[in-house]
Amino acid sequence: MNMVYEILKESWHIYLDVSVYMLFGFLVAGILYVFFKADKIKRYLGTGKIKPVFLSALFGIPIPLCSCGVVPVATGLKKQGANDGAALAFMIATPESGVDSIAISYAMLDPVMTIIRPVAGFFTAVCTGIAQNYWGKSTPAPSIPSPPLKETGG
Repeated sequence: MNMVYEILKESWHIYLDVSVYMLFGFLVAGILYVFFKADKIKRYLGTGKIKPVFLSALFGIPIPLCSCGVVPVATGLKKQGANDGAALAFMIATPESGVDSIAISYAMLDPVMTIIRPVAGFFTAVCTGIAQNYWGKSTPAPSIPSPPLKETGG
């Protein structure tokens, strides 16, 4: 019984550690939802097989999100009309090539690996997204409800 308690206790601590990053991801997803309208996302990241993957991977590089915080943002992009490959490329490129990830790589690895790691992350993201668009099953994006219209007095 003591082991079950310890597992639950450690799981709770992990949940608390991850929740901060998830909340930051939800904040970034909300900001992207407000400033990037669904028609723009659909136009640039929703049509085509290669260009949207490249753009979403490139767009994900400067955003400082970890692997936990990128999930709500990628889900938001998908809901706004990004295709599967673009959302997948964003999910891979963002944590692999963020500024924080590059700084840790520089502290722990040599300068050559610091340069190679984000380049390899971008390349992996693009290849995975393109593979998803060509050979993966496409999942329909859930629709975003439109805001209710104001009632006019009459």
